[in-house]
Amino acid sequence: MKKLKNITITTGIFPPDIGGPASFVPLLASALAQKGVNVEVVTLSDESHDDSKYNFKVFRISRKIKKPLRDFLVIKKIIESAKKSDLIFSNTLVFEAVIASKVARKPLVQKLVGDIAWERANSSGRFKGNLEEYQVANLDFKSKLTNFYRNFGVFNSDFLITPSKYLKNIVQAWGYPDEKLGVIYNAVELKSYEKTKSEKFKIVSVARLIPLKGIEGVIKALAKLDFEYEYTIIGDGPLKSEISNLAQNLNVKINFLGQVSKDEVAKELSRSDIFIQNSIHESLPHVVLESMANSCVVIASNVGGTGEIVTHKQNGLLFEYNNSEEIVKNIMLIKSNNDLKQQLIKNGLSFAKEFANVDKMVNLYIELFEKFVR
Repeated sequence: MKKLKNITITTGIFPPDIGGPASFVPLLASALAQKGVNVEVVTLSDESHDDSKYNFKVFRISRKIKKPLRDFLVIKKIIESAKKSDLIFSNTLVFEAVIASKVARKPLVQKLVGDIAWERANSSGRFKGNLEEYQVANLDFKSKLTNFYRNFGVFNSDFLITPSKYLKNIVQAWGYPDEKLGVIYNAVELKSYEKTKSEKFKIVSVARLIPLKGIEGVIKALAKLDFEYEYTIIGDGPLKSEISNLAQNLNVKINFLGQVSKDEVAKELSRSDIFIQNSIHESLPHVVLESMANSCVVIASNVGGTGEIVTHKQNGLLFEYNNSEEIVKNIMLIKSNNDLKQQLIKNGLSFAKEFANVDKMVNLYIELFEKFVR
């Protein structure tokens, strides 16, 4: 088996963006570079950045460029990089990666972290149900077209990786061959800080401000609390003004931090008592592990792959998506039961350190990639 020497990685988001791929890609790319692999990352960006701190090359294409010119420029850059690479590893920008892989005649391995067809239908309001319901629903014409677009990327990949067993089962139901499908759990480069005490009870959410993250549901639950607390949101997105208006109407004060560095995320988690995630879907959320590593109790909706890393009342608390009564009940449980709080913190910290083994994850990816090195 030949050794991996060069790789092109594609991603739609990259630091300072917030999100799973924006955490995962720099981590994997840096680890591969440390092992002597030449890595080039092709990504989208709102503005230019100094990427000299990275031990790999980053090529940014501006999101301000309108389609289809932007798509053309992305494909062109992937082709240029792929011609020098052993393979392409796609973490979104899948359509562009497929075209480039065909032109450059290079293998394509894709990491699939969700169903883009469902996400677009959900965000646009065309479909209100969850991911499982979408798979069996009688869909509108536009959603069927998006399914075709999704399947184009899926079935033109040489191998698919999912970060959870839950998502693997979803992909299998699409008819993708099991022998070309695998699960590699996300590892996280844990940045942890010593727990700091605060007079106020501090609650934090880290998320893109988009419909599927369910921040509105968190605010509605917080409005029912009868004690003093401080709520911080890390992240930005198109729903910020809508979320601000809802919070103002419900008399919920929010401290918006916007997009901040990974260090600042870790520091804020270490200062907080509870991290709340009310997503309608998660494949395997990085921020849950980061919260555990920073001794911040996790309260999360029991969706997707979240239940593969959070065990109720063992290393966190789970609730039904958007169920404000369960959210309030879990918050009050942590507020009133310090013994349980400390036990969840202890178990969460232990779990995060054991689960987030970066070397193990990187070695699994290298082992997979080298199967496609010609």
